[in-house]
Amino acid sequence: MIISYKLLLYCVVSGGLYLLVLSLLLDLVERKLRLTAGIPVSMLEADGLIWSLMNFFMESLFYVVIPAIAYSFFYAILPLSGIKAGMASALFAFVLGAAPALMRMSVRVKLPMPYLLFIMLSHLLKLGGTLSIIAYLYAL
Repeated sequence: MIISYKLLLYCVVSGGLYLLVLSLLLDLVERKLRLTAGIPVSMLEADGLIWSLMNFFMESLFYVVIPAIAYSFFYAILPLSGIKAGMASALFAFVLGAAPALMRMSVRVKLPMPYLLFIMLSHLLKLGGTLSIIAYLYAL
């Protein structure tokens, strides 16, 4: 099986742009709603350019690069195509990956429930958007 590096590059760039815009919006909403107000300062990382860049590169790797490479391998055998395949993949990853980990953390660490719900919603939006973009580009 031959991977189209040009298509992979389109997926990474467009998914990365979506992730960047959404991350900036979600950070703004998190600050406006003051969701971290109930968390002790010693548990929070200081916001700054380095933290934002490191977070963006980590999220780009897990939300865009790895799913784009995996999708390129499984594209030939997926029963769905286009945005439906992207949303199905995102829900699969969310239900089996993010949701159980956050639910376990919610009962082990005393974090405010609005903050945890915001984190879950942001994961779902990031996964759904990036995987839909990747699947849409592969369907073209």
